[in-house]
Amino acid sequence: MPTSIRPRLLLFVGLALAPIALASMIQAILNFRAYQRETDHILVQTALYAAYSEQNIFTRAEQLLHSLARKPDQTKTTPDCYRELSDALVGAMPIINLTRVDTDGHIICMGAVSPDTQIFTHLAWWDVLRKSDRIVVGNQFSSKILKRTVLPIALPIHDAEGRFAGAISASVDLDWLESAPQVTKLPEGALSMIVDGGGKVLAANRAIPPDLPGAVLAKRKETQERVFTVNSDAGKRWRWVAEPIGISDKYVAFGIPEPRLLGTFRFYLLADVLLTLAIVAATCAAIWLGTEWLVVRWTIYLKRVAVAYGRNHFTLSLDDMRSAPEEFRLLGREMKRMAMAIQDRDRNLSQALEQQSAMTREIHHRVKNNLQIVSSLIAIYAQNIANPVAKSAFRQIIARVDALTLIQRQIEKNESDPTLNMPLLFEHLADQIRTLAAENNQVFRLTLEIEPRWLPPDIATPIVLFAIEALSFDIFLPWPDTRTRKVQLAFFDSPTEYVLRIEDATAGALPTPGSLSSRILRSLADQLRGRYAIEVDPAGGDILTLRIPHDNSQPIRDEEDTNVYALARQRQS
Repeated sequence: MPTSIRPRLLLFVGLALAPIALASMIQAILNFRAYQRETDHILVQTALYAAYSEQNIFTRAEQLLHSLARKPDQTKTTPDCYRELSDALVGAMPIINLTRVDTDGHIICMGAVSPDTQIFTHLAWWDVLRKSDRIVVGNQFSSKILKRTVLPIALPIHDAEGRFAGAISASVDLDWLESAPQVTKLPEGALSMIVDGGGKVLAANRAIPPDLPGAVLAKRKETQERVFTVNSDAGKRWRWVAEPIGISDKYVAFGIPEPRLLGTFRFYLLADVLLTLAIVAATCAAIWLGTEWLVVRWTIYLKRVAVAYGRNHFTLSLDDMRSAPEEFRLLGREMKRMAMAIQDRDRNLSQALEQQSAMTREIHHRVKNNLQIVSSLIAIYAQNIANPVAKSAFRQIIARVDALTLIQRQIEKNESDPTLNMPLLFEHLADQIRTLAAENNQVFRLTLEIEPRWLPPDIATPIVLFAIEALSFDIFLPWPDTRTRKVQLAFFDSPTEYVLRIEDATAGALPTPGSLSSRILRSLADQLRGRYAIEVDPAGGDILTLRIPHDNSQPIRDEEDTNVYALARQRQS
């Protein structure tokens, strides 16, 4: 389904115009078929009329010949023969000549030729005539005497004893066919012919291909349609109508080339279809250009304006939309008002953020200062305490407060991104531990293996407090001599959890079970929903492992307490 407005609009308009276009095409096809039926009807009517006319001609010629044959024999008196035949030709059109023939086939006289003219013509179809006892129709020929193309119709004459006594023939003017009313109604180039049952052409208005009459008669006999098509030798399609003349075996056939007959109307049909398609195409083009000029270009312009406003270019004016439609001008003004409102809101938000940032920095600064003040106050009070155990407790508190101060300092530096850099945090923590150990007559060799990780304060703070609690457990005890302690601290990430691992080479230096530090470690591990365990290193010393799940909603469940107490029992033994 198209998503742009133009394809959708074109689709709707196309669906709306489709019935009209389809109706126009159907109407053109129906008109074409009606014209074809009308033309076929004209051909049929012309053939019927021609057949009727030809039948009248044959009937008239036959009656005339029988009338002359019943008169006394005048073969010996040529002037009387000429006069009688000439009188019979009066009003006998299209019969233009009558001929009297003797028993040998020689012409005695003609009604259209002077009796003084000597005629030596012999009839070519004499043998056929002598054997017949009824009317014989000959082949058309061009008469040199009449200077016309004629069709001979002859009647044999017999005497009282039945012997052949010659013949009398009538010549039908074939030029009359071309000028006859029924022929002139046909378009130019039509063929008209009279054929017998054997496909022999008796008469035609012009030259006929040899195989055409037989093909026309064969098609006429095998088809049930009165109008049929026959292909000529030149590959053209002809539409033919062949009607019988009376009850004889002769047919009058009319044919016309189909392209000439239907070509003009096919052109009109094609013009109607193309005109309909052109109207649809012009409508679609108008819709395309109209949407481009009135809708799309202003939509694209407003899109560029929206992009500019999205990049805080609120000073962009909308002067180019003065020629836009009213709806787009209203939309542009509303976008301008929206941009001004966004600009005002951003200005207010920026001011509020600046105030909040200043307040946050002030809060962080005051928290850091307060932690430092608390640490200083505790240190001052610790100086006046003589009891070594109480003084050690105060110094432990100072170490925890300093660790919190260290975390607060990093949070203050990363105000925009409230996460803590764990490698940097553990480095500062290691420096604090070394300083505390040096103050208590100890050399603290702390090795760090920290993977680069950034953690939020709610996770990083308990981890740091856990580490300083575990590392400072044995620092604040009074040691008369200098003591060296080797500790390796590792922090890394596994697929499901964070792991803090402390390996102390000095046995018993990590918090023992049941001590206050052990309970603090357990509380911090519970806060992180993690668990810790202390194990004996086979090489000497202790190993403390803290495992913290990535997903705080799924705490780690194991037997760390059992491990702790089992370690205590092992130490006691």
